[in-house]
Amino acid sequence: MSLAEQPQKISVETQAIIVLLCAAAYFCAYELNIYLFNWLEFSHGVNWLYIPSGLRLLFVLILVHTGALGITLGSLAVQYIYGSPDAHIFNLVTAMISGGAPYLSRYIAVHFFKLSPVLTGLTSKGFFKISVLFAVTNALLHNVWFFWCGQTENFIANAFAMFVGDWFGSVLVLAFASFTIQIYKLLSPMRP
Repeated sequence: MSLAEQPQKISVETQAIIVLLCAAAYFCAYELNIYLFNWLEFSHGVNWLYIPSGLRLLFVLILVHTGALGITLGSLAVQYIYGSPDAHIFNLVTAMISGGAPYLSRYIAVHFFKLSPVLTGLTSKGFFKISVLFAVTNALLHNVWFFWCGQTENFIANAFAMFVGDWFGSVLVLAFASFTIQIYKLLSPMRP
């Protein structure tokens, strides 16, 4: 592993702040998605366009464990506020799937698709592959759980709608992040 690929040591306090910021951003993205795209809801918890899924993927691609934990906490807050506050096991497992699915997708991409752990050399084709992998993984894990708990009667239709919504949300967020980075590079002063 080269020096550039070695993980940098971050204090526990800083990691806790990052986790809380990820959780807050995820929660706010969920509320924004309700506000803008509630009319695209297929069924409870399944949307044809789901911006928070893009944050799931982005945070876990960049922040790995810290991002996954932040997504899990943000999703837990969403489950308790917008779902059933008495369904503790359902809420906890759903939140763990929300944080775990992008982590599993990243793991598969790094170990089987040879994605660089520090995301060097990631092309638009690579973004496409990881976004499809994430959308499939997330939709399947969530819908197996929802079906098992009796939250959905039509596994295939719900899984397909969630796949589409997660993929569109991921593409939009990753494209926006890429565009923002490109703008930052253009506007930042050239260094000698």
